Amino acid sequence: MNADLATRVTARLRATLAAHFNPLDGSPYWLARERALGLDVRSRVHTIDDLALFGVFDPADLSRHPIDAFLPRATRESRGLVFAETGGTSGEPQPIAYARADFDAAFVMPFLQRCAGHDFSAGRWLWLGPGGPHVIGRAAQRIAELTTGADAFSVDFDPRWYRRLAPGSLARSRYLEHVLEQAQRVLKTQRIAHLFTTPVVLAALAPRLDDAVRERIGFLYFGGMPLVPATMRTLAAAFPQAHGIAGYGNTLFGVSHEAAPGPLRDTPPVYVPDDARLVVRVVPAGIAGAAHDSGRLTRRVAPGERGQILMHRLDTSGFLPNVLERDSAIRVDLGAAQDGLADPQPLTTTGLHIDNGIY
Repeated sequence: MNADLATRVTARLRATLAAHFNPLDGSPYWLARERALGLDVRSRVHTIDDLALFGVFDPADLSRHPIDAFLPRATRESRGLVFAETGGTSGEPQPIAYARADFDAAFVMPFLQRCAGHDFSAGRWLWLGPGGPHVIGRAAQRIAELTTGADAFSVDFDPRWYRRLAPGSLARSRYLEHVLEQAQRVLKTQRIAHLFTTPVVLAALAPRLDDAVRERIGFLYFGGMPLVPATMRTLAAAFPQAHGIAGYGNTLFGVSHEAAPGPLRDTPPVYVPDDARLVVRVVPAGIAGAAHDSGRLTRRVAPGERGQILMHRLDTSGFLPNVLERDSAIRVDLGAAQDGLADPQPLTTTGLHIDNGIY
């Protein structure tokens, strides 16, 4: 299986490079980058480790150029593109594009594959999280449609506005109260059996719900991180009928999941990339996004050790090599092609204030 995945990663890499570095129809940004580096990418880059020739990719470049600069001509001119923006936790929001098939492969199909044995016929979904430019809300609606045949009920939680409100301030508490009141109303009046939100938001909502509502919830899909053991124990007690699954990912790359849904537990899940389009490695930790720091891109920490998360996106609608995430994780050995991620946590070296569990 690992050998098969490694073969598929290599084939995916080859196809992605062929699209983005076609001299006539490739992506303007990547063709310019190839010239600046003095590389013939299609003849020099054959493996994931060869991507180190590009150095660390600075995601801020996504907000410095039009989105079409990152798309091959055929993708730019195709129908059904999905546009989204990052939440802006670490700076300027960054726009990104997905072809429809790439969007489904990044955000929807991994969930459906992991949860294929769960019966979603008991009721509707409630999505409690970002709408607007945030890709995860679109994924939530698509998952609801494919599992229940209908949209999710939704309550919009704007993380950009929430983060602009001072921690501990009256304004922040009133905004959260506003979100929770809307969720209470939907849960009281609609036949909701499946919830998609973060553990932190759900822990704030649970005490407001009566026993009948909480016992009706049979499935919880968690975004955000980390999954704090004490919070998970609280949620297991509050939702005694619920099984759940957690996802780890972001707007630029998609989502990796734990192996399968199950009863809520307080042990950290292991997140496993689902396919060849997303390659995940755990490398020695440093400053996230240090553009000059390419030496550690091919050095993985030993299994069981904590390091920084490195991601490569291999899509015709998005080639993102060597993105050093702001998070660390414990490396789980999955073979030559991929690393699993245990207990992701924000890096302590970024200097960022991150509201854990808030999108």
